[in-house]
Amino acid sequence: RESSTRAMGSIIGKITEELPKHEVLTKTASYEIRRYAPCVVAETGFTSKKGMFEGDQGKSFMKLASFIGVMTTPKNDVASPIAMTAPVLMHKGKGDESFTMAFFLPASRFAKASHVPVPTDANVTIKDVPARTVAVHTFSGNMRAEVISVKDKELREALARDGVKTKKNAEVMAAGYNPPWTPWFLKTNEVLLEVER
Repeated sequence: RESSTRAMGSIIGKITEELPKHEVLTKTASYEIRRYAPCVVAETGFTSKKGMFEGDQGKSFMKLASFIGVMTTPKNDVASPIAMTAPVLMHKGKGDESFTMAFFLPASRFAKASHVPVPTDANVTIKDVPARTVAVHTFSGNMRAEVISVKDKELREALARDGVKTKKNAEVMAAGYNPPWTPWFLKTNEVLLEVER
């Protein structure tokens, strides 16, 4: 089955924004295997000695939010507002203290990076992401480094038990679907690992 335009918008945790298009290939009690269609993201990097969820991630979020025009004139070359989607994706960057935050751009509007307005902030880049297959574990609560570490380990162990191979050097990705004011018990979060097809 294919998922494209569900969302999670408000304090009650209901999904209302557009989601990246994907097909669920396998579903177990512990995880789903999803095949994501090619998509486009806006991303920015940041460094933090405190990890992925403490430090400069708030400023990074606002850079991306400003690009699409959340609570401001859109910071792109045509000042064109772009709809917010879900989730917000975070993962490690190239260095030990480097991280990347990404917004998925609406697939209903943009098929390629070349179709997207150009960011006026040099720290924001637009990127084509090819189709990929990922294992996903969904959980509620607040995202913290120690929680992501535990969920990453649990997902890897479940995949290994089922004979599902992760891509070589696959790094865990963390996805959050809710605004920060959502009660922790209504938040939907995910850890993702890219796996072999």
